[in-house]
Amino acid sequence: MGNTNSVKAPSEEAKGDTQSAKAFAIGRTERLIRHREHSRSRIEEDDKAPLSSRTERQSRTLSKEEKIERRRQKKLMQQSIKDRQSDKAKEASPDLDVTGRLMASEVTNRRETCTEVKTTTIKGGKITIEYAHSTQRGYYPDDPHKPNQDSLSVTHNLSAVADDSLFAIFDGHGPVGEHFATYAQKNLSSLMAKYIQQERVKAHKLRNSKLPKDEQLPFNPKLFPMISAKSYQEASKNAHIELNGLMIDTQPLVNLSGTTAISAGFHDGQMIVSNVGDSRAILGYYDSEEKKTIAVPLSQDQTPWRKDERERIERSGGRVLTVDQLEGKTKVTESDKTQDKKLGVDDFIDIAGDPPRVWKADDNLPGTSFTRSLGDSIAEECGVFAEPEFFSKRISEEDKILVLASDGVFEFMTNQEIIDMCKNSENAVIACDEIVHKAYNSWLEHENRTDDITIIVMYFRHNEN
Repeated sequence: MGNTNSVKAPSEEAKGDTQSAKAFAIGRTERLIRHREHSRSRIEEDDKAPLSSRTERQSRTLSKEEKIERRRQKKLMQQSIKDRQSDKAKEASPDLDVTGRLMASEVTNRRETCTEVKTTTIKGGKITIEYAHSTQRGYYPDDPHKPNQDSLSVTHNLSAVADDSLFAIFDGHGPVGEHFATYAQKNLSSLMAKYIQQERVKAHKLRNSKLPKDEQLPFNPKLFPMISAKSYQEASKNAHIELNGLMIDTQPLVNLSGTTAISAGFHDGQMIVSNVGDSRAILGYYDSEEKKTIAVPLSQDQTPWRKDERERIERSGGRVLTVDQLEGKTKVTESDKTQDKKLGVDDFIDIAGDPPRVWKADDNLPGTSFTRSLGDSIAEECGVFAEPEFFSKRISEEDKILVLASDGVFEFMTNQEIIDMCKNSENAVIACDEIVHKAYNSWLEHENRTDDITIIVMYFRHNEN
């Protein structure tokens, strides 16, 4: 198991040689702070706006009872935010070492990892999934009490099917991003179950419509009918869109807060990955010709680095600029307009730390580095939306490992590096711990802060028939 009680610190020799590296790291952090400053003056505006004016499109279709219930939920959220602010005021400042970084004990206290490997079965018991998860709260020197804004969920028996499971990670962002990640954690699985059930009922009715009455069978949610990957994707799309609408209707501070969502659903021997944002899913696939386990990306980061996403944002009236470009410090080049980097697929890593961001045409907001999300009502005006992209496949003998993780893991690590660490680990608990440990130290090599880091590692054990 990786040593969770040590955090990499610069050597004395390195301290004398890394002035430029420090300046580079500070530059990355300063850009993030400048991005926050652009939005800080607007953080409270959304919460002061009445529900009807802030979400006119959704509110028109709500009944009186629904509006009352959603206002009640909003008040509960407001109280939760006040409670969090009160807790932050009471929290002691973290212990720092001489370099200004967290002491090893503080890092350990901010990490939550499974203590044992968990299991579930899919494909009628033919495959056992051994899994574990871990989350590391990040550290921001300018906001030392910032909570972990990542959440995760594991749901079994989805839609009344014994071996249906849903694994998901939510990476919150914005002033109260943790609330949006938690809201998604609590609600996505039930919405998925609802829409999967609807698709199964449709399939049942279609099947019966083609049979004589005396051969028609009653619907049995525990057994059949199972649905195709296409129908599952339709259910997932509807679930994410409804979840996004609920957030915009009910949650305060939704103008600049939201969450990503990456999930892997297992249904009838199929694996369906749904992605909204820039968290990732990667598969460890055994290549019999190469005789090694290779990393296969099952998602693409939805960011302005991608030409198709950038053009979609611009068609919606948004602008795409880095922070330096927004402030006139650098010019927009022709390569900026034509580049097409598929983060999550080509293992490109943005070491410079000034990614292209989404801005309104007439305002320096919201500055999101992603092009799809849940929540983020201002970003929605620029074309940022909640419709997932999908990857589906039937699970085969060659599928060995599946990893879901927030972007804090992938900021400085490649897909193959992560799969290699999983392959060489004794079990899922150790793999999670070692990857989180390495990701955390990688942040400190490039910046004065660390993002939140969350991961789920799954091993597929193919049982003998």
